[in-house]
Amino acid sequence: MEYVNGNYNYFASISCENDLVAKKVTLENAPAKEFAECDIKKLEELVKSSGFYHNKAKNIKNACKLIVEKFNGEVPEDYDDLLSLAGVGRKTANLLLGDLYNVPGSTVCDTHCIRICGRLGLSEGKDPEKVERQLRLIRPPEESNDFCHRIVLFGREVCIARAPKCNECPLRPWCKEFQP
Repeated sequence: MEYVNGNYNYFASISCENDLVAKKVTLENAPAKEFAECDIKKLEELVKSSGFYHNKAKNIKNACKLIVEKFNGEVPEDYDDLLSLAGVGRKTANLLLGDLYNVPGSTVCDTHCIRICGRLGLSEGKDPEKVERQLRLIRPPEESNDFCHRIVLFGREVCIARAPKCNECPLRPWCKEFQP
């Protein structure tokens, strides 16, 4: 997350998880106003490597237009206001609340989180909203954001969906899926 030209710019990373693309977009287009006014083809080119780039570019542009028009150029601090932005769902709203505003209890529940927490018996089911609620019951709110980031990184490096490295996993004694 970058602070550029007096504005936090998260909409590259909101709509695209590729950190290199997010950094490229953030550095080339600082305030939300510039994203809102940016040529859609330029935005598409900047986020192209992340996939679904037509929709992502459109969402970035529309979300930033609303931020400029309705929120005076600032990313809103309210969960429902965040959900009103194009391309922003529960996961992104929680990510922004936790990372940008340090709101305790912000639980980013993505596929890594759902899969790993299920394997460890911390949650049941695959519905992000239900898993989010279950995790809120067992973790201190002030640890929620950090916990979710650690789970995502663990899911990318060790507990990979298609090829988990079970023999290298430090959590295998607690994992319901591990078979020696």
